Amino acid sequence: MRALQLVSDREVKVTDVEAPPPPGEGEVQLKIRVVALNHIDVWGWRGMAFAKRNLPLVVGAEASGVIESVGPGVSGLSTGQLVSIYGANT
Repeated sequence: MRALQLVSDREVKVTDVEAPPPPGEGEVQLKIRVVALNHIDVWGWRGMAFAKRNLPLVVGAEASGVIESVGPGVSGLSTGQLVSIYGANT
């Protein structure tokens, strides 16, 4: 899996990252189709104190994709469903 990661202040790199494990209790797994960068990503890139994060970090606080698998205990969501997320932190 490839991802754009913030690796240090003002340095991003396209890297290979491990695929996540199967979804656990109350979780779903998405195949991300679109990612948007927003002001929080820019603040983190600039190294602003209030946006400090543990690095490296996959950037993109907003995303949209398709549910690939559903963990136990999830209701109201199903495989193949299109969803959007905000505040992802990977």
